[in-house]
Amino acid sequence: MAGARTVRSWAAALACAVALSGCGIGAAGQRPLAAGTAPEASATASASASIPRVDEVNPAPDGIRAKGNSAPDEAVTPWDLPAGSLYQNPASGRREIIDPTVAQSVVLMGDSQSAGAAGVQGPNTWVQRALAAQGYKVQFFGAGGTGFVARTTLSPNYPDAVESGRALLPYGNPALVVVEGGGNDAGRGVTDAQILANATRLVKDLKSSYPASKFLLIGTLAKGAANGGGRRTQIDDLLAGFARSNGLAFIGPGDWVTRYGVAAKLADGVHLTAEGHQVLGGVLAGQLKALGLNGPPPKQTPSQPPR
Repeated sequence: MAGARTVRSWAAALACAVALSGCGIGAAGQRPLAAGTAPEASATASASASIPRVDEVNPAPDGIRAKGNSAPDEAVTPWDLPAGSLYQNPASGRREIIDPTVAQSVVLMGDSQSAGAAGVQGPNTWVQRALAAQGYKVQFFGAGGTGFVARTTLSPNYPDAVESGRALLPYGNPALVVVEGGGNDAGRGVTDAQILANATRLVKDLKSSYPASKFLLIGTLAKGAANGGGRRTQIDDLLAGFARSNGLAFIGPGDWVTRYGVAAKLADGVHLTAEGHQVLGGVLAGQLKALGLNGPPPKQTPSQPPR
């Protein structure tokens, strides 16, 4: 009976946290790094010995509610919070959004190659097109002008965005985590050492949130060393070595502009036209398949508790 009272007390506390929390995520002009916004409901797993952590009380797969139609005073997991609630992840130490579709999602962090530019919207970029074609629900975090070190007046660089909470990530393990970029670092005199230091920070941050997810690093779109790729191609090579050293899958587009004949499909020398995005989206989709990144697993359905 004492155990049942503890579970019921935890459930009641969790319900109170949901009911009493405020709403909203950030001020206007600070939303580009969040994949979505929803009413805020914050709940933190207690470290107290008298109150068990929710994932110890009643573990459930990512995105699956623990008890189906059970009574509200039954033991719960974070997945019993309403979709869109904020949950303090004890592993990462950061607030993260409850999203029941996380296991079918790809968390994508990138720059304007993924966010869109020159009249092309994010979902139509070569990166997002390819991921969506594989069946992933794309959750994009990032902004044009940013990178591993590069930032803008409105948007921090990749690791700062995660560590500050500006990139409000989903809780749970997405099917895939993708980091794309390096182009803005190339144009700002950023050193190899700075890029590697921040790439290390970023991967550590993301793995603390997503220890069971697959990871992919996509390098820097460029023309290739023999065709004027310059610093962009150098950073693509640098990121390839970083990925090898850290056991990460890697796709290097450091010569794709030349290799796949899209130089005439650049809107401004860096960003692709809609036609260029379509071409390279097909190329990237083929590369994803070659790596076995063929989309998320089928969505699970909640099982009923034993009677």
